[in-house]
Amino acid sequence: MFIRAEAGMTRSVTGITAVICAEPEILVGTLTVDPTVIIQPAGGTGERYAVEPPARATANEPVVVGEIPALRPGFQPRPALMAQLNRASQGAPVVLTGTCGVGKTQLAAAYARARLADSWRLIAWVNARDSETLLAGLAAVAEAAGLSSGGSWPGIADAGQAVRRWLEADGHRRLLVFDGVEDPGLLRPFVPVAGAARVLLTVARKPVAELGTSVSVGVFSAEEAVALLDGRTGLADEAGASAVAAEVSLLPLALDQAAGVIAGQRLGYEAYLAKLRAPSAGDAPVRGEDGREQPSQPGVTEVVMLSLEAASAADRLGVSTGVMELMAMLSPAEVRCDLLRAAGQEGILLGGGRRVSAPMVDQALRRLNERSLLGFSLDGQAVSVHGLVARVVREWLARRGRLVTACRAAASALDGAVTALKEPRDHRAVREMIGQITALLDNAGASADDADDKLAGTLMRLRFLALERLIELGDSMPRAIAIGEPLIADLERLLGASHPDTLNARNSLAAAYQDAGRIAEAIRLLEQTLARRERLLGPDDPDTMRSRNDLAHAYREAGRVADAVPLVKQTLAARERLLGADHPSTLASRNNLASAYRFTGRLGEAIPLFEKNAAACERLFGADHPKTVASRHSLDLARQESAQAGNDGRG
Repeated sequence: MFIRAEAGMTRSVTGITAVICAEPEILVGTLTVDPTVIIQPAGGTGERYAVEPPARATANEPVVVGEIPALRPGFQPRPALMAQLNRASQGAPVVLTGTCGVGKTQLAAAYARARLADSWRLIAWVNARDSETLLAGLAAVAEAAGLSSGGSWPGIADAGQAVRRWLEADGHRRLLVFDGVEDPGLLRPFVPVAGAARVLLTVARKPVAELGTSVSVGVFSAEEAVALLDGRTGLADEAGASAVAAEVSLLPLALDQAAGVIAGQRLGYEAYLAKLRAPSAGDAPVRGEDGREQPSQPGVTEVVMLSLEAASAADRLGVSTGVMELMAMLSPAEVRCDLLRAAGQEGILLGGGRRVSAPMVDQALRRLNERSLLGFSLDGQAVSVHGLVARVVREWLARRGRLVTACRAAASALDGAVTALKEPRDHRAVREMIGQITALLDNAGASADDADDKLAGTLMRLRFLALERLIELGDSMPRAIAIGEPLIADLERLLGASHPDTLNARNSLAAAYQDAGRIAEAIRLLEQTLARRERLLGPDDPDTMRSRNDLAHAYREAGRVADAVPLVKQTLAARERLLGADHPSTLASRNNLASAYRFTGRLGEAIPLFEKNAAACERLFGADHPKTVASRHSLDLARQESAQAGNDGRG
């Protein structure tokens, strides 16, 4: 039995620390080788956002999965639209369509909260902006529903298929929401097409017809717009409210933010309009990731900028601004409040090493929520920002030459969050962090190419950690390969093919190839890595021995056990010489060589090695220790096979 190299090996070069997370060698499956300022809020209690967390899974309570948005300050019930949604949802999946900012997500969230209040058996909220977040969300549903074993699947797409089959078989009083769909085609394999489950999709563009019944969500009516403004501001000025509503074309997102600024700064409608029309409110149009101007309703950029300015004016220390800049670089769907609190405590939000207490961050989050710049999840543990708002913030940062600074802050926050993951097998947390890393890389765009060495190193390290964590999960090898291949190309271009970081990443990509069944590609990379390490580090370096062991394991998996034998034999000789005959690594190598001999029918050479290991384990651990028992079991199997072959076990 061949198992990959020792875990925990690290090599830090040019600011990139490569953590080797490969599975350790084992003995018959059991022996493992083994001036900062704290800012306190003034007059605040620091409590979390006051939302009662929803019920979690018990025998008679709803199973709630995902971050359902909480009620927003300016939410309008829109009863006619909700009635249309209720009627449509009785049959096929419902697709909520409409332009950016009309409130599709808020309408779907209201529907989900109503089902939760009715104690439905499942309310699942899945971010479907891209394939990675879609599959991660479906995997979370599968795990919560008990459809998986420890959250692990042969492939992560299998979890989505299992959820679909489960809902088609028993969907009564179960709701699945796919929010933020950008590519409806990604959903086809996972949308239930039969059964009683309710399925909602929110889509910015016209969906594929077969996905379900379309419900068009438009801007507010004039009455709804005035009701929102007067309700939040307390101003009895219908004419003024109508003027503001017309200025932003009745767009719900813009109206909600306008109301927050007017109420927070105690402005009249006329005064707000004067601010809105001033040139400084929106310096330039919002642009997408491709640099093209994004189509949006008139006044949206100006409204968002006024909201940001108002939040900044109410927070002279700049915590609110720091939060928004960080949020703009991460996933708009959800960011954990704990990540933001940690960023404050680590001196990332304000820069200059100034630390911010967790209650102060919570206070800033509440302030931003009041101005509708971000929203809380129903349980208060995560926040989200509208994609349009995030783009406005990034454009604002770019115009001021601060996009790289914001990218650096986000990278530092994620680096700390990934490092702090205490349980690598927490699939939800790992997938969430990988999603945030991907979002940061996407949002950084061309600015990543202009980064300084420290930021470039951090981004490279995050990519490497994403690769390693995906390999640990074991069910996302296509995604791991998609990350690993360009990562190696960049490392070779920047550092060279023989740089230790390049070799570490190459080794990890080989592991992904191997787990994906692409064994020939894995062997090619491992052979190249071993040759370079032998040349650069020598045959007895720990990294060289690890590469030799990894290649032997790949040969064994490919059925080339005879090719593996010389590699394992060389590693055993080096470990006996350097570490001693009874070192755990030596015992593991001896077991691997004995196993290789056994698989190739060389039982006369295998049995003495098994005997030596069994005696060493009994001497070191005792006769009843599991390692000793396992060693003797391997020895007994070899002897039985030898007897069946008519051999006395001694050749």
